[in-house]
Amino acid sequence: MSVMVEELRARIAAIDSEIQLQRRLLEKLERDKNLAQRQLNAALDPVARLPLEISSEIFLQALPTSPSEEQDIPTVLLRICHAWADIALDTPRLWTTVCIHFPCGDHFAEVLPIWFRRARNFPLSVSIFLCGPSSNWNHRVSDELWRHGGQLKYLEILDNDDLDSDDDSDTIDLFGDTPSVSLKLLQTLTIRCQHQRRVYRASQILQLLRGAPNIVEYVSDRVWTGNNQELESLVVPTLRRVIFRETSHGDDEIFRYLSLPALGALSLPMHYISGGILLACVQRSAAPLRDLALGWEFNVMDSVQLHECLRLVPSLIRFRMWRPKSHVVTELFTALAASPSLLPDLQDLTIDILDTTNSPSNIPDPSWGTLVRALSTRRVE
Repeated sequence: MSVMVEELRARIAAIDSEIQLQRRLLEKLERDKNLAQRQLNAALDPVARLPLEISSEIFLQALPTSPSEEQDIPTVLLRICHAWADIALDTPRLWTTVCIHFPCGDHFAEVLPIWFRRARNFPLSVSIFLCGPSSNWNHRVSDELWRHGGQLKYLEILDNDDLDSDDDSDTIDLFGDTPSVSLKLLQTLTIRCQHQRRVYRASQILQLLRGAPNIVEYVSDRVWTGNNQELESLVVPTLRRVIFRETSHGDDEIFRYLSLPALGALSLPMHYISGGILLACVQRSAAPLRDLALGWEFNVMDSVQLHECLRLVPSLIRFRMWRPKSHVVTELFTALAASPSLLPDLQDLTIDILDTTNSPSNIPDPSWGTLVRALSTRRVE
């Protein structure tokens, strides 16, 4: 009996050994088959047969043209086949544009560093989409973004703001526990909001500008910065374009804290700053301003302040006024005709007149003749 038991045990052990051997052989055959299949796919795939420079460029052409569009093309390419995944991972520019949608889970804070590593040392374009209350802003994710802030070249915050109509003002905290941000490559900062109840702190917007020593453009659309205490003024020596869009809501008050010696283009709806504040900023900046657009919806700038401001910027080439009062327009025409030294280099004058039912322009006919005389000595379109 014991002899038979030992024989059976030995037989089972031999079978187990043979099974292990066959498993290893099967695994090797599976690997060989996968390798052969990849080689076959590469031989049949025209993209895989191309030089990396060309196949990478083809993949780059598949990216959306706007940074704010969905940027899932790179992850889709990873799932096609091994050859395409290798090309995608060897093309860092595929990973330089990132869209972050709030609300999102904390796991995205783990995904971002992987995405950024694949971009290697290339500059990044990041768009943040925020929906709902400020609590949807995920600080774990934004902290990870600020840690990689040194690679940011374009930063865009698009606030869809689907707050309920009964909600009070809702303040966004961009930084959480992050004490400071370094944005040494940042050139363009854009913040757009769909509703006036959302509040972005002026101090934090200034902090972004302060941390960006190479910033060139700041665009603000319907951004409300709340009731600010006096903030420390900031000199931004590289900022060349400041655009506050002409929307019915929007806070351009942050402009009062800026000195912009390189400013070449400025658009201000003049909602929350006065003509005196604009004049003071133009004086202290002494910028070579070439493109200026001003709004008069709240009539906070009189003709005297306007003419003083224009005399400080003889470099101006393009000047636009939207919704100005008729007397401001007629007085500008008179000043242009009386003083050829006012806006001597003006080439493009645009006036968007506030229409009324009975009188589309409210500007007397003789004033148009004055304008013609004023512009006859200038190369104006």
